[in-house]
Amino acid sequence: MNLYVYIHIPFCYKKCPYCSFISYEKSISTKHLYLKALVKEIESFFLKNNSYKIETIYFGGGTPSLLKPEELVLILNTIKKYHISKACEITIEVNPNNATKNYLQKLKEIGFTRISLGIQSFNNQKLQFLQRLHNAQESFRAIENTIELFDNVSIDLIYGFENFNILQEDLNNAVLFPLKHISAYILSIEKGTLFYKQKVYLQEENVEKQFLYLIKFLKKHNINQYEISNFAKKGFESKHNQAYWQNYDYIGFGLSASSHINSVRYKNTDNLDDYINKVLLDKSPVVYKERLNIDKQIKEAFVIGLRTIKGININNFNQRYNCNIEEIFKKELSKHYELKTLKKVRGSIKIANPKKLLISNYILSDFI
Repeated sequence: MNLYVYIHIPFCYKKCPYCSFISYEKSISTKHLYLKALVKEIESFFLKNNSYKIETIYFGGGTPSLLKPEELVLILNTIKKYHISKACEITIEVNPNNATKNYLQKLKEIGFTRISLGIQSFNNQKLQFLQRLHNAQESFRAIENTIELFDNVSIDLIYGFENFNILQEDLNNAVLFPLKHISAYILSIEKGTLFYKQKVYLQEENVEKQFLYLIKFLKKHNINQYEISNFAKKGFESKHNQAYWQNYDYIGFGLSASSHINSVRYKNTDNLDDYINKVLLDKSPVVYKERLNIDKQIKEAFVIGLRTIKGININNFNQRYNCNIEEIFKKELSKHYELKTLKKVRGSIKIANPKKLLISNYILSDFI
């Protein structure tokens, strides 16, 4: 059975004002204990579940690249004791400040195959607004250093709040490089973030214009949208992210990490001290566990799958879940076909067009 592995590194140099993930900027002193607990959690799981074939490993955060190469080796070697696919995609999110040739060379030697750079922008004004620790020059240098050593390079961009010409500038700069993947996120103002407290807001018209331009621009450069926020050259779609959207089994290790295995969903504690103490005392860090019945599995798989540009292949879905999805959602599908928010094309159900992707949360809420 295939498995997709996520490793959460919750430490960062400075918490971004838009970040809603569980991360700590003043707890790096606890890093040693955290890594000790993380390795123990990984070993405990695989000692009991050693029949899995690991297809992807993804280091996210936080800022995973603040870990030293020897710390990353410790984690990876713990996983590599078990059955890893020969084509295993091993990704790490790297802060531009850390993307030195020396550090990247060590990542390659360790076994990483894919780098995701947190560029966000090539514009200093925009980077300052986002309170990033790097500048535009460092954005360029980080990409140059990375593509020298890695073929599979992705960058993150944030947009939706700036002047239209700044987005154009960012995209023009991005396609100067042979990037294989771009994750482009509309700035999200979520409760609990600094931007939320400061009442930062976006203009819907601006967001829509930028979103539609982004899709069209990247397509011209053969970087095609395959999910709402993700674009790739053919064959370089993120295997790890696709596992989530196809509702495959995945395991998350570390603080606040989520898992989905054999129709059971788990979630680890959000409290750093609680996570460390529990794991080191041979207790489970899981604070939430839910077994999904078949109805819930069908609903969730349908909703997640609709986030992708390919949508839901009706025959494949029905065979996998032994159901008739068009009968289950007869009323909802009829409504959205009529509203032209969904469409049925060559045996697949999809969100109707790029403009409707922007209201996907509204569309998908009818199927939950």
